[in-house]
Amino acid sequence: MNEADNSQRTLKDRRKCPTPVISRYTFWGGRRKTIRRESEKKTSYFVDIYSTRLLVAVLVLLSLSCVDAFLTLSLIEKGRVVEANPIMAFFLDLGVFHFSMVKFVITAIALIVLCLFKNVNITRIALPVAIKIYLAVIIYEIYLYMI
Repeated sequence: MNEADNSQRTLKDRRKCPTPVISRYTFWGGRRKTIRRESEKKTSYFVDIYSTRLLVAVLVLLSLSCVDAFLTLSLIEKGRVVEANPIMAFFLDLGVFHFSMVKFVITAIALIVLCLFKNVNITRIALPVAIKIYLAVIIYEIYLYMI
C-alpha cells in the first residue's frame, strides 16, 4: 500500500483501540476465538466466541451453586447448621425464595464476569478452583446430611 492509497482512506483504522469488554460483539457474536498477535498476550484481551469447555465449566458451577443452596436449606431445616454468611443469612430471614434468587443471581453475575475475562490468567485458575471448592462443600454438606 503506498502513501497515495493511505491518504484516500476515510475510515478510522479499527485496530487503533482495542475492542471494549462490553460491545455489540459480546451479545451478537463475532469472529475471534483466540488471540492472534504475540504482542496481545502481554495484556488482557477479549474474544467474541466462547468455547464449549467454558460453557460446560459455567454450567457446572451454576449447577453446583444450586445444589449447594438446596443442601444448605435442607440442613438448616433439619436444624443441623446455620447460615454462616451474614449477607445470605439476611436474605434467608426474608424467605427461601429470596435466599435462592440472591444466591443464583450473585453466582450468575460472577460467572458472566469470569466469561468476559476468560483469557486473564487469574480466571483460568479461578474456574477450576471454584469447581473444586464447590465440590468439597457439597461433599461436606452430604456428609452432614447423612449423620
